[in-house]
Amino acid sequence: MVKHLRKKDIALLILAGFFSLVAGIGFKAYYLLNPEPETIREKIQHDESTGRVNMLLVGLDEVPGEDANRSDSIAFVSIDLDDKVVRLLSLPRDTRVMIPDHGWQKLNHAYAYGAVDLLKTTLINYLGVPIQYHIIVNFESFPQLVDLIGGVDIDVPKNLRYTDRAGGLRIDIKAGEQHMDGKTALEFVRFRHDALGDIGRVERQQIFLQTVFKKIKDPAMITKIPELIRQSMKLVKTNMTISQAIQLASYLKDQDPSRTVFRTLPGRSAYISGVSYWLGDLSSISEILSEKPLEDPVDPGAEEDHEIDLQASELIGAINVQVAVLNGSGRSAVAKETATKLQLIGIDIAHIGNAKHSDYKYTNIIFPPGAETEIAAKALGKLVVIPGNLVRQDKNARHVTMIMGHDYENILKKLIISRVE
Repeated sequence: MVKHLRKKDIALLILAGFFSLVAGIGFKAYYLLNPEPETIREKIQHDESTGRVNMLLVGLDEVPGEDANRSDSIAFVSIDLDDKVVRLLSLPRDTRVMIPDHGWQKLNHAYAYGAVDLLKTTLINYLGVPIQYHIIVNFESFPQLVDLIGGVDIDVPKNLRYTDRAGGLRIDIKAGEQHMDGKTALEFVRFRHDALGDIGRVERQQIFLQTVFKKIKDPAMITKIPELIRQSMKLVKTNMTISQAIQLASYLKDQDPSRTVFRTLPGRSAYISGVSYWLGDLSSISEILSEKPLEDPVDPGAEEDHEIDLQASELIGAINVQVAVLNGSGRSAVAKETATKLQLIGIDIAHIGNAKHSDYKYTNIIFPPGAETEIAAKALGKLVVIPGNLVRQDKNARHVTMIMGHDYENILKKLIISRVE
């Protein structure tokens, strides 16, 4: 079955590499004392000006008989030694970059032209930051690694169904709490056949990775140390020494999952000279790489918050139809960002796009005639606190549709608050 899942797995191999590094090597450091940042700096290369260790994660689609392997998955990881924050930035393989001696090309071409050294040089120039280490992985061992830790338990936000009869692939994962073996976990993190495509897939991969981080801290996993190490060392190729990897993993072994920030390079699709590219928004790089993780504040009104969560859960449960999201705000990517947050709380997305104009002062919700769509639209309006007069029936609407207005920031905040963990 694995051979049918080889292609177009953006960021999947990144998960395997990060997983194997932490699970395999990190467990070996389980009994070591937690080193201080000063100790880490003595042994591990880092950016002196920022105190960060930067890594390039590359996932290869190794094709027998072909000279050039394809870097289908590429990410940049920055580990802040002082604040103990890990930031991961996924880079679409079609990102348009200047490759030294090759001109403007897609990012994944850099590896084919000059292996990891050229890819690393290209990204150093593109991101404007140094990169000390690289990790290269192939996901053939991904299912085995998940099985070694006894699988994972994941609350699946929506039904995931896809059938490729020609390729012999069938994905059918039910919504709700699921125990996944390696095969099912692989299907979960690579599923992309919905309105959000790769955006939704990246979010699911992040859910999976956070679940793994929590599980490998379980003392019951200690007995699996030898096999995990053997498997991970087969999977990972890196310029880090074993001692460096052990020390860094030891330093991060008690890392709070909430102090890990996952992002995908913002940008837009465009055709240039007949070629499809992803044009990254470089102005956002600095902000992403300095972004602080969401903290869980100590709130004396925790009981009241619990009641809010219960109300949000009931409202989400009433939205039993697909929802479309249109951008009427004039700010790029608002529809995608909103759709991502809706999907994360279990709302199925039918379509994302632009509204007829970009001058909606307030967010509107429209719905086609029907009792079910009316219930869903009103529940969605209450969930994001939209006035009742802005939730209305429209006989031309095909789906319950949220049209994002200039108040999009408030709407997005409501969706964050409404997320039920």
